[in-house]
Amino acid sequence: MQRVKIWDAFVRLNHWLLVVLLVLMWYTAEEGYMELHLQLAGVVGALVITRILWGFCGSESARFSQFVRGPKAVTQHLKEFTQGQYQPANTHNAAGGLVVVVLLMTLLVQFVSGLFATDDIFFSGPLASAVTRDTALLAMTIHKTTFNILVGFVVLHVLAIVLYRLRGINLVSAMVHGYRQGVPAPRIVSGLFGIITAAVIAAVLYQWIN
Repeated sequence: MQRVKIWDAFVRLNHWLLVVLLVLMWYTAEEGYMELHLQLAGVVGALVITRILWGFCGSESARFSQFVRGPKAVTQHLKEFTQGQYQPANTHNAAGGLVVVVLLMTLLVQFVSGLFATDDIFFSGPLASAVTRDTALLAMTIHKTTFNILVGFVVLHVLAIVLYRLRGINLVSAMVHGYRQGVPAPRIVSGLFGIITAAVIAAVLYQWIN
């Protein structure tokens, strides 16, 4: 079967950087390295914002229009999967696409809430002084809650990867090298554009946050 490229360099780099950064964000918050926590937050924000933009103007396989489907499509996919009839496509499946959108929205809420959050003791976000104390405390509650939601979705994501692997479908390898066999070739936009965009946004956020 023909081996075609389905994930560009930006999508793959974005995916693995977010995995690493989520661990680092948790660690820096737990250990009280809040200056580094804020700096890393700027990178997370840049990656999420760029990935959302990439979902409209990036590679065909990365566009929301290609993998965001309704409840019926998600149910149909899960039915096909449980019956062993699912065949991988050149983008996210219906269930995976839903998770991608939820993760991006949760990460965006996590980033924005952190900007306004304060615990009144050790940490205040760069925009905490722009809102009332009650609003800043609420932002901190939202920030902590969305992190727990993220952890839940990460666990769900890992379990899904294991289940698909047991069915003979390796989702991880395609996100590493970008290729999949036996699917139509999507139109690929050079990931370099996404990488440069993310770097520029990260630089702007770094200057703004710090």
